Amino acid sequence: MVFLLLAIVIPCMPQDGHAQTWPRESRTTYLRIGMQGFMSDAYFNADGEEIPVHRLEAQTYALYSEYGYSRYVTAIVHVPAYRKLLVQETDRGESVQVESPGDIDLGLRINMFAGTDDIVFLSGMFGIPLGETANTGGLWSGDNEYDQLAMLGYSHAFPSQHATISLSGGYHFRSEGYSDAVRIEAEASVRPVSIVQLLLRFRSVTPQGNGAPDFTGGSYGFAANNREYLLFGTELTFWLTKGFGLHGAFHSLRAARNVSSDMMFSTGIVFQFSTTAMR
Repeated sequence: MVFLLLAIVIPCMPQDGHAQTWPRESRTTYLRIGMQGFMSDAYFNADGEEIPVHRLEAQTYALYSEYGYSRYVTAIVHVPAYRKLLVQETDRGESVQVESPGDIDLGLRINMFAGTDDIVFLSGMFGIPLGETANTGGLWSGDNEYDQLAMLGYSHAFPSQHATISLSGGYHFRSEGYSDAVRIEAEASVRPVSIVQLLLRFRSVTPQGNGAPDFTGGSYGFAANNREYLLFGTELTFWLTKGFGLHGAFHSLRAARNVSSDMMFSTGIVFQFSTTAMR
């Protein structure tokens, strides 16, 4: 049984590549290539109010991968190779567009305890700023900071139901005027039949208000400072073979502040293979 908690990198939020929480087998690689984004006619300001615009869009084409060095150590990389951000404030107004790479995330997950049905893990992600932050209109595809996200979590498997649950919490250390944030996540994965995998996801992000008082980050919720939200998501993977599948996801945000959109989608293809088996 493969318990994959798949990645969806939401383009208006930093450090959001989702690493799986169940141990990846040694020398096993998971790879996802896809597009994620949204189309909206409003964004959320610092007071949580919807600010209408005629057109607001984001598309990100990204690669996400995990490699299991052992049952206890997994390397993680997320590369948003191409991002397209677009805003048109009024129906007769000029549309402004930015095309640029996004910020790269590198990480490690260490399973401090890896039993048969229970896992205690520590994960860390490190952001490398490669995205565009020079646009005077605030269409930022990155946040121009070297930030870190540390998470501690617990996962439990239900082998007879082909399911797992996970709960984790952590702290997002930020710089360059951005406020730190507390993050809490919960996930449930089930595989009712061999070719279908369903993942339900919840996330809470709460800024700590310790950034630069006058720094807002980007505009329209792109790389904005003091971002806050509750996220509810559903992800589906159809495994056409043991090592190849199709992935789709939909996420909805509530109690959102400084966020570009309250609905986001993702599509892509996923691969899983063992380098040992390929020798």
